[in-house]
Amino acid sequence: MRWLTVVLRRSVHRAIHAALCALLVVLPTRVPAAEVSPPELQCSAAVLIDPETRQVLYARHPDERRPPASLTKMMTALLVAEKGDLDRTVVVSERAAAVGETSMNLKSGEELKLRHLLTGAMLASANDAAAACAEAVAGSVEDFVALMNRRAAELGLENTHFTNPHGLHAEDHYSSARDLAILGLHVMGRAELRPIVRTEEAAVPWPGRPYDRKLRNRNRLLQHWEACDGIKTGYTAQAGRCLAASAYIDGWRLICVVLDSEDAWTDARVLLEWGFASFYKVALVSRELTRATVQVRGGVRETVQAHAARDVIAVIPRQARPEEPVLAEGVRPAPVTAGEPCGTLAVTMPDGSRETVKLVADADVPQSPWAQMLSEQWSLALLAAVLALAGGVLAHGAASEAVGARRAR
Repeated sequence: MRWLTVVLRRSVHRAIHAALCALLVVLPTRVPAAEVSPPELQCSAAVLIDPETRQVLYARHPDERRPPASLTKMMTALLVAEKGDLDRTVVVSERAAAVGETSMNLKSGEELKLRHLLTGAMLASANDAAAACAEAVAGSVEDFVALMNRRAAELGLENTHFTNPHGLHAEDHYSSARDLAILGLHVMGRAELRPIVRTEEAAVPWPGRPYDRKLRNRNRLLQHWEACDGIKTGYTAQAGRCLAASAYIDGWRLICVVLDSEDAWTDARVLLEWGFASFYKVALVSRELTRATVQVRGGVRETVQAHAARDVIAVIPRQARPEEPVLAEGVRPAPVTAGEPCGTLAVTMPDGSRETVKLVADADVPQSPWAQMLSEQWSLALLAAVLALAGGVLAHGAASEAVGARRAR
């Protein structure tokens, strides 16, 4: 039907589409354009994700349960940021100091700020620091592990289970590339964690010594690629070389996870560069730019201009063009009040699914005098009919009583 059609002239729509592309599409300048064909990787599992839309742009065995090694510490860091006071002083326990393999040489009784312990866990991948963080936040490693698994469930990490806060191998300690990528986007979403995971080198106090601990970030991409700004490395004999990496180019962030890789640094960079080169980010619907004309029945005007209530952002292949939104519901009876919903747009997403977006009226449209009169006349006529019916019922009742009385005589 004609009133279900989007009332946007072609010239206006093309201008809006051009403005969207100019303002909202991310076009990286430091990587060349490329075809959307999967890159060659040397890992057992991998995921590339856009953190804003949660779109998975690349996946290799994304839900396969694998040992995550020290990528586990992303959950430790997230919980410390969410539940801990980073400026609180922590006394390192004998149990935490005894956690072996990679460490920052903590001693039982040593006092450090939680922030310093977190820095040791994320930069130097110190297992003793991760254990000390866990005890500081939850009171014990066991209670902290319970928090880890509860938070994993809240985040929808269906293929993740933790038994420790550091990632040393354990039979029931596992995650997946997809789950770790989601965990990574939450880490990068914390303002207090982003500066830590992008730091190449930090100095942390060393009580009892005349010098500080020097902690160097194990993520080599930070030193060799300016776009990289995190997140976490991992390695055990069982897990192989693992890396969760974030890169930020021209206002657009992508996050990847590679597990059990022969060369995690190369795999991560190849995958991230491929993502920036092969896709672009676009607003399918924009609150500022998307406009539609909605029909108004019984108003002083026949139409009202409306804008989208929210943005709809998507990542699509560079050679593709997004489908235009269509008016799914575009008729509104008067009166219309500015700021209230007055219709809906249907938006086709890159995976073929559809989303609906409310349209919000830009102006008031009062009811027309003719519509008011008809409405009032209809109301009066209805009232008169009801009164007439009631009168008829009463009259019929009175007549029936009179006949009954005569018969009784």
